[in-house]
Amino acid sequence: MSVTDDGLDKVVLAVDLDGLAMANLEMKQELKLTEDQYSKVAALNELRFTKMVEAEHTYAANDVLRSNSVRKINIQCDQTLKEVLDEQQMRQFMELEGRFHMQLVSENEE
Repeated sequence: MSVTDDGLDKVVLAVDLDGLAMANLEMKQELKLTEDQYSKVAALNELRFTKMVEAEHTYAANDVLRSNSVRKINIQCDQTLKEVLDEQQMRQFMELEGRFHMQLVSENEE
């Protein structure tokens, strides 16, 4: 069974989207978000993006602190995302992000 997102790729190529809008669109389609979930996820992604940019600027000269900050941001946002997505959607999100193995780490950091 081959799963592709060719349709989404064509939409992205046809429209001028920034990374945040592209992430929101991909999550909406791949996770089959409801409109309510989509609005919450979009707000959370905006917050995540803002915090990531801040961390990049604040810790530009220190790779270790920047990495730790990014990890904390991801853990915090993942915890909030768990309140929005159902269990299957959360698992699928973690797989899409390539961070499924991080779920256990995130849960142990609470």
